[in-house]
Amino acid sequence: MYTNVSELIDFIEHSKRQEKKTSLDKMFSLCSLFDNPQEDIPFIHIGGTNGKGSTVSYIKNILMKSGFNVGSFISPYVVCFNERINLNNDYISDDDLLRIGNMIIDKCLQNGYQIPAFFDFVTLIAFIYFKELYKKGLVDYVVLEVGMGGIFDSTNVVRPMASIITNVDYDHMGILGNTLEEIWLNKLGIMKENTLFLCYHSPYDYLVNNKAKLINNLDNVVFLNKEDVKVNYLKNFETSFNYKEYKDIKLHLLGKYQAENASLAIEAILALNNNHMLIHQVTTKEIYQGLAKTFWPGRLEIMSKKPLIILDGAHNVDAVLRLKEFLEMYPFTKKIRLVIAISANKEVEKMIKIIEPLANQVIYTQFNYRRSNDANHLYNISNHPNKILVEDDNEILPLILSDNDYDNVLFGSLYFVSEMRKKLIELN
Repeated sequence: MYTNVSELIDFIEHSKRQEKKTSLDKMFSLCSLFDNPQEDIPFIHIGGTNGKGSTVSYIKNILMKSGFNVGSFISPYVVCFNERINLNNDYISDDDLLRIGNMIIDKCLQNGYQIPAFFDFVTLIAFIYFKELYKKGLVDYVVLEVGMGGIFDSTNVVRPMASIITNVDYDHMGILGNTLEEIWLNKLGIMKENTLFLCYHSPYDYLVNNKAKLINNLDNVVFLNKEDVKVNYLKNFETSFNYKEYKDIKLHLLGKYQAENASLAIEAILALNNNHMLIHQVTTKEIYQGLAKTFWPGRLEIMSKKPLIILDGAHNVDAVLRLKEFLEMYPFTKKIRLVIAISANKEVEKMIKIIEPLANQVIYTQFNYRRSNDANHLYNISNHPNKILVEDDNEILPLILSDNDYDNVLFGSLYFVSEMRKKLIELN
């Protein structure tokens, strides 16, 4: 039994990372040991390659504006470990995290179960926590983000009210498949009977429709068109966009892709309204207010104005393409400097080739985590004429803060963004 939450978190963080699964039997068995805490809770299940977390946050904030108490589960985190599990805007407390974590370890050992692998463990903590709150009437809905996949993802033991796919692109191919069709089929594992399902139109609509035909009582499939999302402007701390009859929607998150994620949230709420699946209807005013209130750390987050420093968690090819889109749209006033650190298991050559032509200067570095790519490796891949190697990321902020000639964008990994964010906050 752990007496200190930091020791428990360290234990969980260093537990076995899940290998490719072939079934959910182990997760169902774990849930059964704890009286199936995933059952009966009204879940909204969010899958996809990128944009999951902000979509979770948009839906959560809309529901909160309508007076509901809303739990959320996200991964990974930027601020702290507890950020993964939320009730409204409050992270799970250290006391609850420690209590539930110890309970899982103790009960598994008493009953001859292996200690759960990392993501199974964290997901089980969330289920137990939310079930306790639900029984007390303290949570109405839970918005649940998958880990990386769909069909065998630890979260996929739930029966949600609605399932949403934000987008699908190449990432985690060793787990999800090597083609987009394989990855789509895996992600579509969260499509369930007696639920709503939402996603954007794509060349893989046929997979969605085929899967829907195989599922009895799939209540509704909603396809969105990206052409319906019209960005009015990006500036400072604000994105303005129109979506169908919704005009001048204000977000405090930057980027066209954030407007697309927010539009998914709008359609999800409308579908839940139209199918009478909420305790009461959410109003148009509450949709606007909830979207405007949404904050999501480390996603095109402006951390400093002088010099301009923007942090972004873009960590795969699709996310880097969306970052490129942002760089081309945002009204920068100075030369652009990119600071890049990427995890070792990513398509780094493609990512670098896409993004570095937009920069006047590029700094390659690494972060303090075992999965970081070596800065020298990234630097050697680069063909940029003005590139700099900084192996120690502790030297990054002193370097860019002392030079006001550039607008700075730091990205490549949420681990890196988390490190830089904490250092910037400490400086302030």
